[in-house]
Amino acid sequence: MWPFSKKIITKRRKHALDNFRKKAFLAVKELEKNTKNETLKHVYSRFADSIANTPILFYPRHTLRTTVYNIGGRLGMSVVRGEHVNSIKVVQKGRERFLIKSDYINLPAEHIFNGDELSIQGIFTLCHEYGHFPKPGLLEFAQSLGLNLEQAEELTADILAAKVAVKLGYPKENVLGHFRGREVVYGDKPFQEYILKSVS
Repeated sequence: MWPFSKKIITKRRKHALDNFRKKAFLAVKELEKNTKNETLKHVYSRFADSIANTPILFYPRHTLRTTVYNIGGRLGMSVVRGEHVNSIKVVQKGRERFLIKSDYINLPAEHIFNGDELSIQGIFTLCHEYGHFPKPGLLEFAQSLGLNLEQAEELTADILAAKVAVKLGYPKENVLGHFRGREVVYGDKPFQEYILKSVS
């Protein structure tokens, strides 16, 4: 029995999502093939693995979470449109304990789909959430840009999303528009410059 009034993922939506994942996977494998940097090769390989294997759970829009923030005396509001969840559960069986790791993406279906097709915002959000996985050299990357680890993690996910979007044919000049409002994560850091440089 579905907990909502109607099924969130229809056959057409599943078909659109499967097609997107295939195209995104191939785009990332091409990025991996074309780089000579060994660290980037590893990052692209993990990214492709995330696209191929990370399950997605959908929920209705009315359950979106919002956060109020204050930057430089200005109040704003941020909406959580997706999250990549990593959780570890301890299960006891007799005298033995087992760790069960859960790794999945949690998203509002209405943000991802426009009818039965993926929306442009949805594609960026999916790519960003797929971009959250353990990355080599993240600490050094954070230190080189003066970011904390959380900001560096978000920036690498944003950069990976931008790279896939451009590889899938979205114009570079339109890609940055998706990242408006992300100042809440980066503060005064010129994160859009980092993203633009990564797709140039």
